Amino acid sequence: MASFTNYSFLINKHVILVRIGGELGIKSRQTRRRMVGQLRDNIERIFEQYPDFNVLEFRDRLLIYSESNNNLNKLSHLIVNSVSGISSVSPALVVKATENSIISSGLSNAIAIIHPHSSFAVRVRREGDHPFSSMDIASKLGAKILSAPIEGVKVNLESPDFQIFLDIRGSLAFIYTEIFKGIDGIPSQSQGVAIALIRPNSNSVLAAWLMKKRGVQVIPVFFRTGKSSEETFLDHVKSQFNGNFIVISIKDLLNSFIDYTSLCLFCQVYCEKMCQEVAKNGKISVIISPTCFNYNNETMSLEALEILEKRVSLSIIRPIQLGFFSKGIDIDHLDRFACCHFQSKVSLEIFDDFNATMLEKFLSFKPKVE
Repeated sequence: MASFTNYSFLINKHVILVRIGGELGIKSRQTRRRMVGQLRDNIERIFEQYPDFNVLEFRDRLLIYSESNNNLNKLSHLIVNSVSGISSVSPALVVKATENSIISSGLSNAIAIIHPHSSFAVRVRREGDHPFSSMDIASKLGAKILSAPIEGVKVNLESPDFQIFLDIRGSLAFIYTEIFKGIDGIPSQSQGVAIALIRPNSNSVLAAWLMKKRGVQVIPVFFRTGKSSEETFLDHVKSQFNGNFIVISIKDLLNSFIDYTSLCLFCQVYCEKMCQEVAKNGKISVIISPTCFNYNNETMSLEALEILEKRVSLSIIRPIQLGFFSKGIDIDHLDRFACCHFQSKVSLEIFDDFNATMLEKFLSFKPKVE
């Protein structure tokens, strides 16, 4: 971690401007300091493959900068998709917080992105003491853009085609044209560690993601079922949950019990038992399981829940997903079908063919761990 008191070396360089999640702002000073430190560590872990990057704090923001010319847009998407505790990020140009520097650089940015016969708006946020107001700098830059050689350009403050953002903070000003929304919540690893049961099904991904957003370090255990889209799900798990994960194949097991209506309940008990073994080996005491009030019409009876709870001795968190419609998480590319091609719908129910003897036989299967 780089530590600086003088940030003038950033002037005329491009950085990723990271806005810390709003929830961190209501924490006590000590808790906030600890969580921001954890957030910084999480970002640095993401950038381990880019050793020339540094992360530093500047006036309630985090700045990511590099001497090389990496694709900051691509890296910004990487951060917002995988790091919780971030409100949003923007690739930005850093300039001196003087009127001349801001207007000159702001105009150059505007000319580079604004198309002829389009509209624009200048948005300004300012913190600190400056010889100009936010309205002054916005109107002066707007006037310069209107007089620039861009045919038919006009101001539209309600729904502009293009926006120029100025974030003026102390001695530095950040100029940018895009804002990428983050996961928000609180930083991962600030609230302990849990094993997440994940099958190729959007609900299991969502359950793990909801706990990640609450600051839990998630270690996925991914169960292969033979579903045609399982590689897409596995790739998504790798991108969302950095660090160690385990892949277990249960396709042959499911195939052996294909005729059982109670297959979903058998499978759920088995997967939770396997997650418990992984958790105990890693000295972890919590499991995340996607079984409670799911958002895409999966069903579970209280009798089935009782069986699940009796079979696992560790604490199981079952995040409520009711009313959740893919807000803040990129799961639109994941299908919402059942976890496998053996069942048309996930139904955690006790059907007529359920019996303890068959369940024990199911649980005796030795899995293939990749």
